[in-house]
Amino acid sequence: MRDFFPIIHIIGLPGAGKTTLGKRLSKHLNIPVYRIGEYRSRFPVSPLGEADAWTALFHDLSKQKWRNCILETTGLNCRESFLKAAVPIPQRVTIKLEAQRKVLYERIERKKKDEQGGNWLFSKDYHNKYEFVRKLFRHFKIIPADIRIDTTKLKQKEVYILALEKIKIFIS
Repeated sequence: MRDFFPIIHIIGLPGAGKTTLGKRLSKHLNIPVYRIGEYRSRFPVSPLGEADAWTALFHDLSKQKWRNCILETTGLNCRESFLKAAVPIPQRVTIKLEAQRKVLYERIERKKKDEQGGNWLFSKDYHNKYEFVRKLFRHFKIIPADIRIDTTKLKQKEVYILALEKIKIFIS
């Protein structure tokens, strides 16, 4: 593989397949994955805790020189707008994973109980992943991306192969 990869920014609602795709791409490309959810879990659930989580994430991305990594987020946080403005287009490629709302609910249901969102808190307005999907599904539909993949009828391996094929133009 080559020495330089743009930030591969994987966005999607809960259940779309972000974590699975991120892990597979990370292993294949030998680059780290940064998940905003993991950063949020390190800080208090508060506006300052949220800001601290993003600051820590941006610090780690900076240590990577804003390249050679995968970033996994929902794509719906206002700080992501900052990221899009701060990182020049050639250094970032956004992969948007979409699925039908019903499919997202089913996938969330299949997750282990501790991954369904019992302790998950996007904000005080979204107490779990089901509520997050219900309230933000329409908002997510209009978010732009370089690559769009509808995971509704695809197996995990098919999503990975399709994503790898589509990002080749950004990393070759």
